[in-house]
Amino acid sequence: MKITSRRQFVKQLVTSGAVLTAAPWLRSIGYAQNSRARVARTLIDQANIRSQLDRRLLGAFLEHLGRAVYTGVYEPGSPLADESGFRRDVIAEVKGLGVPNMRYPGGNFVSGYHWQDGVGPKNQRPTVLERAWNSLETNQFGTNEFMEWCKLVGTEPLLGFNLGTGSAEEAVAYVEYCNVARGTKWSDLRRQHGYEQPHNVKYWCLGNEMDGPWQMGRLTAPEYGRKARDAARQIRVISPNAQLIACGSSNTILPTYLEWDRQVLEECYDQVDGISLHNYYGNTAALTGGSSARYLAMNLDMERQIHEIAAVCDYVQGLQRSPKRLWLSFDEWNVWYRARGGAFANGQGKFAPRLLEEVYNLEDALLVGGFVNTLLRQSARVRVGCLAQIVNVIAPLVTNETSVLRQSIYYPYAWALQFAHGRVLDLEVEAETYPIHAEGLRADFAREDQVPFVDVVATCDAARQRASVFLLNRDLENEREFVVDWRNPTPARVLTALTLTGGDLKAANTFDRPTLVAPQPLELPAVGAKMTFKLPARSYSVVQFATA
Repeated sequence: MKITSRRQFVKQLVTSGAVLTAAPWLRSIGYAQNSRARVARTLIDQANIRSQLDRRLLGAFLEHLGRAVYTGVYEPGSPLADESGFRRDVIAEVKGLGVPNMRYPGGNFVSGYHWQDGVGPKNQRPTVLERAWNSLETNQFGTNEFMEWCKLVGTEPLLGFNLGTGSAEEAVAYVEYCNVARGTKWSDLRRQHGYEQPHNVKYWCLGNEMDGPWQMGRLTAPEYGRKARDAARQIRVISPNAQLIACGSSNTILPTYLEWDRQVLEECYDQVDGISLHNYYGNTAALTGGSSARYLAMNLDMERQIHEIAAVCDYVQGLQRSPKRLWLSFDEWNVWYRARGGAFANGQGKFAPRLLEEVYNLEDALLVGGFVNTLLRQSARVRVGCLAQIVNVIAPLVTNETSVLRQSIYYPYAWALQFAHGRVLDLEVEAETYPIHAEGLRADFAREDQVPFVDVVATCDAARQRASVFLLNRDLENEREFVVDWRNPTPARVLTALTLTGGDLKAANTFDRPTLVAPQPLELPAVGAKMTFKLPARSYSVVQFATA
C-alpha cells in the first residue's frame, strides 16, 4: 500500500498492532487493572528480564544557552572556580551524581555553531552573535574545555555537530579533529592546540531538531536524510566505531510527526545506529486542564512516543530488508512550560543572560520520577537518554554567586543514577486505575483514558547483590499499598528507603529554603519473601535491598 499522509501511516501502524490503545496499551507495558481499592501487587523475579541497562540511558545535556555554560560550569574569576575557570562546586555536584554521558553543545545552538570558533588560543577566538537564543557567544568555552570538564566530572561526551547552516564536510572535519590520532590536517590542528591524544568520542548527534520551523537551516525530511547519510558515510571512513544518531521528530505536535522519521530513515537507515526523540511536558490548561492527576500520567505519553518511533524504525527495517535494528536516543526530555517563549528565550544580544530558568516544584519531581520509570522500562530499545539540561537552564542544579541549589527534580534523577544498575526486570503489575478525559485538550499528551495509580519498575544487579524498586504513587489524596512477592532474589536487608512527598504539590526549593522539597525516610515492613509497602499520597519512592 502506498502511504501518502501521516494519518494513513499511523493507521497502518495501529492496524498492524505496532501501536496499541486504551487497556491493551497498558497491558503492553506490564499493567493489569485490579479492582481491589488502594492495593497494587507484583512478583519480582530476577529471571524475568526486560533488558541489560545501558547507563547512557541516564545522561544529561549541556548547551550554550543562557547561564548553562557561562556562570554554570565555567566562570573564570569566581572564587569558586579552579585554575581553568571551571566551577568546583558544580564539578562536585555533577561528579557526585555520576552522570554517565553529557550531550554538547546543543540543542538549537548547534545549528548555527562552527566548532572551529571554539578551539585554539582563547585570545584568537571570535565573539559572535548566537542566533538561536540571540545571545553573545565569546567561544571561551569550546570542545577542548568541554573534554577537560568531562574528565573532571567523570562523564562520557556525546557531541553534536551542525547540519543546519553547516556542511557535511565541516561535520566530518570535526570528527577528524576529535578522533584521528595524527598525521592529517584536523588531527594535527588538535595537537597544535595542546591535545596530543585524540578525544575518541564514540557517540555523535547528526544535527538537532531539523524538522522544527524554529531551527536554523531547517530541511525537509528527504533533504536532511540525504545530508545525514552523506556525513555518516564519510565519518565511517575515519571513525568506524562511531555511533551515529539521526534527528528524529523533535516532538509529537508537528504535523510531520512519524512521517518525518520514516522519510529520514528511508534515506539514511543503512548508515546510522540510532534515532533521536525529544519532548517536554507541562501542567498547562491546554495539556491537562490544570489537573495534577492528568499531569502525573504524562510519562505514559513518553512511553507511547517511544513505541511509536520504534514502530517506524522497524517498519523501515522491514522495507529495506535490513538485519540491523536501530536503537533510540531520547536525548532531550524534561518538564518545561513556565519559562518558555518571548523574553524567556531571547537573550537580547547579551552575554550569559538568564534564559529558560524553570523553577521546579514537588509535582514536577513526581513526574520526573515517572519519566525515570518509563525510560528504565523501555531500556531494551532506548539506549541513550539525556535530561535537558544539567545546570541553570531547565535543570536540576542552579547556581548563584556563592553556591549550588538542588531543585526538586534533582532527587528522582539522582536516585536513578545511584540505584538503577544491572538488569531491568520485567514486571506484571496489578493496579487500580483512575480515569482521565481528553475533551478540549491537546490529544498528543495524556492520551490514556485509564491510568494506574501506582507505577513501578525494578532493577537487579546480581554482581553487586542489590535490587532496587522505584515507585510512583499518583494518588493525590490517599496512601496506596503495594504488595511484592519476591522470588529469586529474596531481600536480606534494606539498604535505602526514601520517599519524596509533601502536602503542597507547588512547593519548590530556593536558596533561602533549599530543603523544602527533599527526601524523607519511607516506612518499611519487615523484610521477607512477601512485603507490603505503604506509599504516601503523591509520592515517588526508592528502596534498595541487599540480596545476600
